[in-house]
Formats: sequence, C-alpha cells, structure tokens
Amino acid sequence: MNVDLMNRLLPDGTNVSFSEIDVTVLRLAKGPHGRGRAPARALIATVVVVGSPPRLAEAAEALAQLDEISGVRTILISEGEESAPVARVTQHSIAIAGLAPDYIDNAVAALRLSSLPALVWWRGGSLEALDDVSALADRLVLDTESPLDTWTRALGFVERTGVTDLRWTRLTRWRSLLAHLFDVPHVRAAASRIRRLSISAGDIYAARLFAGWLRTALRWPSSVAISIKQVESDGQAPLERVQIDADGCVITLQMASSRTCLQAVVEGEAGSSRIVPLGDTDLHALIGEELGVRTRDLAFERALAAACGNLRKEQP
Repeated sequence: MNVDLMNRLLPDGTNVSFSEIDVTVLRLAKGPHGRGRAPARALIATVVVVGSPPRLAEAAEALAQLDEISGVRTILISEGEESAPVARVTQHSIAIAGLAPDYIDNAVAALRLSSLPALVWWRGGSLEALDDVSALADRLVLDTESPLDTWTRALGFVERTGVTDLRWTRLTRWRSLLAHLFDVPHVRAAASRIRRLSISAGDIYAARLFAGWLRTALRWPSSVAISIKQVESDGQAPLERVQIDADGCVITLQMASSRTCLQAVVEGEAGSSRIVPLGDTDLHALIGEELGVRTRDLAFERALAAACGNLRKEQP
C-alpha cells in the first residue's frame, strides 16, 4: 500500500482489506452517537475519481473543500498491478491505491450507490479502464493533461453517458461573454462575414475546444481561417486572447491586466466594450460546477468532435 498517498487522500481513514470495504463503511456510517461521530447522512450520488497518485491527491483536496460533497460517496482510485489492494475508508469515502486496470470497473460497480447518479472524474489512466468505467457513469468528466486519445475514445460514449471536460468548464466565462456579444445587432450581422479566428492560449487543447465550439455553433465554412498559438501563461485562464476578424468588425476577448477579469472589445461602425469577472478557476470550483449538471451537453459534444478532427489532421 502507498502509505503516503493514503495519508494524503484520507488522513483520518481506516485501513481495511478490499473485501471488508462495504461492511466497514456501513459500520462507520452507523457509528454510535455520543462518541464523537455524526449521525449518518442521506447520500445522493457517487463521485468516482481515477488518476495518477499526484492528480488523485489534488482531486481529493478539491472535493474536501466542497459543501456539496457531504451527501456524496467518494471513491478514489489510482492504477497499479494489484487485484485486491488494501483500501482506506471513512464514513463516506473510499481510497484504493494500485488497483489493476482490469479490476477498476468491478470495484466501481461494487462500491457505487447503484440506485443513485454516478459521476466519474477521469484524471488519467488506461483507455481500456476508461471504456469500462464509462459504462457505469451517468456523467463522465474528463480532466487529463494530454487529452487527444481520451477525447477520441470519449466520442464513442456520448450516446450512453453525459460527457464533458474540465477544459470546457474553464471556458464557460469566455463562451458566455462572446455569446452575449452576438446579441448585439451589428455583431450578429457580422457573423456571416467572419474571415479569421486567432487564439493565443496557455492551454492549446482548450483553444481547440473553443475553436471547435465557434466553428460548429456558427457553422463556419472551411474558408474561415483558424490560427492557434501557444503562449506562456500563469494558469489562471485557459486562453489569453481571442480575436475574430470579420468584414467591418473585429471582436477581441482577452485577459485584463488584473488577471481577474475578461475584457471584450468590438471595433467597427458601432464599437463597444465589456468587462466581466473571470470567476473562481480553482479546481474545487470547477468540479463543484460539474456536480450540479445533470443534462447532456450537445454543444460540448460538437466542439469535441471538431477539435478531435482538427487535431488528428495535424498528427505527423
């Protein structure tokens, strides 16, 4: 057992054998009142997190900051080579380190709350395990560092599982601000005259998603040129600058100098500008936002398909 990892994931947990997980969780949840243990709470969902040890620890820390997680059973799993590793449990959380990929779906099936929704937060692992776990998820939240293979695989899940990516969540303010600009009549009129999209981004994959969203939402023809440039970033935002050039109109979105706001400027016959707060971009805020979503996101699915298609074309 990876003791250091277990201490980070569930510092107050109890070590048990794999076969004793359920009975131990039940015993902890029913612990006698008056001995320092709170009464058992009604649970409303299961959150499963799969990832490498460092990324699993980050996720556990993020979930611990959410009030919403109080009604959730949390299952934290890192991959390894063991079929039945020692686990650590608390009243509503289970951590399993070093579980062989072939056994991850069995563990999730056995430990999730089968009559309640299940969200799988995928932070990395084998694609085969992803295939199996996705079949048990009501929502699949992707969150990998190099996502192309995962994205391509996930396109096959969208008809049976609600799929999204935390990169998409990070783009919410950017998408919302630009969408509001297109409510302005002269900007909306310029939508059919767009010639070029230029994006500067610290996260090249987020830029691909944003470009895919615009291409599919506005039904751009292939004649619209798309340029994406990777730049240095402090990590506070997925993008640094977006510029849309149309005949008679230029739209620019960019991070404000404060690094806490987004600024939009429309140049043309009726120029205008807007500034909106960037919002909380911490990991706990992003996953908290996803925990509140229950519906399928067709806009994301179309953006994902467009991003994957463009990225595959660029592979050597």
